[in-house]
Amino acid sequence: MQAGLQDYEVEQTTAEWTLYHNDFSLCSRKVRICLHEAGFNYDSKHIDLIETGKYEVASKSFLRINPGATVPVLLNKGRPIYESHEQIRFLFNKMENFKAQEDYVEQAIDYWVDKASMVGNPVKGHEKYAGNTIGPLTFPLFTTMLKNVSIIEVVKGLASHPMKQRVLIFLLLKIFGFTFLKIPPIQNLIKSAFKDLNKHLLELETELSFSKREWLASEHFSLADISWSVILHRLDECGWSELLLKKKPFVNAYYEKIKERDSFQKGIVDQHNPNLEKGIKDLKLAIHNNLFLKSLRNELSELNNESF
Repeated sequence: MQAGLQDYEVEQTTAEWTLYHNDFSLCSRKVRICLHEAGFNYDSKHIDLIETGKYEVASKSFLRINPGATVPVLLNKGRPIYESHEQIRFLFNKMENFKAQEDYVEQAIDYWVDKASMVGNPVKGHEKYAGNTIGPLTFPLFTTMLKNVSIIEVVKGLASHPMKQRVLIFLLLKIFGFTFLKIPPIQNLIKSAFKDLNKHLLELETELSFSKREWLASEHFSLADISWSVILHRLDECGWSELLLKKKPFVNAYYEKIKERDSFQKGIVDQHNPNLEKGIKDLKLAIHNNLFLKSLRNELSELNNESF
């Protein structure tokens, strides 16, 4: 789908803002935080991904909203805005208290938003986009979440979901569990994503350590901070933060400050999904008990130490 605001309606509504989103989706979280930062009321329409129970994104009713079968989709008076980075930019420009920034600040915001974005195929572009590294690094959590999802629901995606590669990956995770992660190409993908994300985080650490600004790219909380908040939170969910945020005091302090914001609490913490919560709990146990996961984490920890 073409990114940005479209010139047609997909839904007749009196609401100014409608958000089709998912509790677990990183991009959905970005938009929810942005909506709360802006103080906009919105109609909330939760759409399940297979991780949270079923392929509702591939249902006929949702495909009318987004033929690409992805969330979030933000509607402005019924007109869809596609791609989360376009959605949050659109929202910020609509905020009453939005103030135009100096050109150099705008450039800094754009740089950090783009770096944190998920663009194109999530198994590629890791050196350029930190957001693209998150998919492979979430494989262990996907595995524990899928334990509670019917295989019939997973298989349905082969018929209805337009992105067959994604469906096949989730089907294999469902059938083989952590054993699937042992396959050399998958294991190497996780390792390369870890190393690339560590490089992005080291750059973030350097920027925060030298910057005198209140926030990442500006004196004000901006789209750059929203974009990075969801990445840092996902690392917590997947148990990677103890490895990837090790020896990064400025990133840790920055994340703690983000978590104090009301918009973060409402956009992420206050969203409850039983399958996600159980998946996180089961993953914590697996990290301590599964020999493969323990070995993989030990190897990645050593690689991380070599980067300092």
